[in-house]
Amino acid sequence: MKIASLTLPLLLIFMACGAKAKEGAAIPFHLNQDTQGPKLSPDQLSQQVESEIFDLTNQSRQNKKLASLASNETLEKIARGHSADMLRRKYLSHFSPEGKSVVDRTRKFYKELPRSLGENLHMIQGGEGLRDPKAIAGQMMEDWTRSASHRKNLMSKDFTQLGVGCESNGSQIYCTQVFSGGN
Repeated sequence: MKIASLTLPLLLIFMACGAKAKEGAAIPFHLNQDTQGPKLSPDQLSQQVESEIFDLTNQSRQNKKLASLASNETLEKIARGHSADMLRRKYLSHFSPEGKSVVDRTRKFYKELPRSLGENLHMIQGGEGLRDPKAIAGQMMEDWTRSASHRKNLMSKDFTQLGVGCESNGSQIYCTQVFSGGN
């Protein structure tokens, strides 16, 4: 493992989030979602948003003539676990309340860390419930694209794999993207 190659992505995480978990606040916007579609269970909603985010990420990369990211089941588990923890304990941070980062979460699954790691987070809540996976994923991608540090993760040539994990309770959804660049 090369420590130097992990420094920049992790530095961006530390700079963007600080070292302590904080309770997440809703982003001030009105989610323009289709309320006529079928009502999905929280698990169905989460799965569909994950799929949409994965596809939209690769579409964005292809639009910039970058290679698509491969799906990685282990990174999905890491991402889903972090989203579930944030939903359960009501915080939005790259660091758990105990100070654990994406590096710590990844170490549980890999003997050797990938040479590069990155993480994007988002939370959306809807007072009348969340129903539209396309609108949710589209809003998250739009917000990530507007942020320099999140966009850098989305468009990095250092990353080759992606895991997307979301967790919802029907009125909130937390989503995590974990990016890696091989071993």
